[in-house]
Amino acid sequence: MGSTITAFMVVMGFVAPSGDPMNMTSALRQDGVLLVNGKPVFPYGFYISTGHTGDIRLKCVEQIAKMGGTVVHIQGPWHEDTRFLDKATELGLWVVAGHTETEAKLDRVRKFKDHPAIIAWTLYDDANTLSTVEHLTKMNNLVKKIVPHRLTYIPLGRQSRNILMPVDGFFDCSDFVGWEMYPVANPKAAEPNLKATDTQMALVSRAANKANRPYWILPQTFAWPGSRVPTPAEYRNLCYTGLVNGAKGVMSWSIYHNVESELRAKKKAEGKPAWEEWYLTDNPELWSECGKVGNEFKDLAPVFLNGRHIKLTDGGNVAAATWVSPMGAVVVVVNLSETTPNPVDLALPNGLEGELQPAFPDRPTGLKLAEGKLTGQIGKSEVHVYRMKIR
Repeated sequence: MGSTITAFMVVMGFVAPSGDPMNMTSALRQDGVLLVNGKPVFPYGFYISTGHTGDIRLKCVEQIAKMGGTVVHIQGPWHEDTRFLDKATELGLWVVAGHTETEAKLDRVRKFKDHPAIIAWTLYDDANTLSTVEHLTKMNNLVKKIVPHRLTYIPLGRQSRNILMPVDGFFDCSDFVGWEMYPVANPKAAEPNLKATDTQMALVSRAANKANRPYWILPQTFAWPGSRVPTPAEYRNLCYTGLVNGAKGVMSWSIYHNVESELRAKKKAEGKPAWEEWYLTDNPELWSECGKVGNEFKDLAPVFLNGRHIKLTDGGNVAAATWVSPMGAVVVVVNLSETTPNPVDLALPNGLEGELQPAFPDRPTGLKLAEGKLTGQIGKSEVHVYRMKIR
């Protein structure tokens, strides 16, 4: 699975950039966990999408660090003003740097290959739509020759295709992949609902496991043209549904996005929906929820990183998983319906017995544990998170 470092158990989940940049490494543990300088990291952060300036990049990096993020993806071009890279190092953010679509852009990799903030290079955006397995494999090999001590990455998705999944070969082209989860009010989606994300994630998980590659999720934080942004409950649901299906990180799209004004005007003149500029922090309710989710992940990181992940469901209106570690267990239950509560009746793995405790006092709870089964009802779009002390 890419570069592999022997697994070991630690409690730390967040590691700040530091030390000699020439010796900084990013790699993947055998179970897909991100390792930076040999220490496991749970990635949570955001894309900075197109249309940004140097000042906007700095502002976004500062905001992501302030709300507790650990990773930022920067879409190009960015190489002419790289103040954000040093700021990311200063604030403890890891950078996934994009994009290296062609050999002409490899000079960027050579120039910044040892920067202590960069943990990975993105080979192509929307890779299964805009590129091919052959080209991605070629670019992966070229990038790895230049920077073998860092990872390679591609995002995949269904949005621009009429098929449910990309061919399996796309999961073999980089060290890890990201999956685009953009169902909310999506005019292109056959099923623009939360349940569709679990269906997709289950297939993504199978394809990634077959290729022995980890994947991160890219949850939706934007409005499709002419539509609306996700509600805080929907955003939380997307994040946890991805983790329930085995994702190893979360990198939401996006904190900032802007399309050239000329293109917007052309689209509108043609009567077509057009992207508008957005800055996620201008939506205080959703941005606040992004921070709350990040703080929860920081709290749960030791178990997410070191626990044995077991998905408890296969289809249906509820998705659930547990992570079992020597420190105890975490159980996550997600209602995939935005409109109705759903019953929960889940058998926990054999040997998993103990006291069930809500992980966060201000979040929905109410499920009961008896004789190895979780039962009760979960409200619409809700996410329940529980801890268990193993007897």
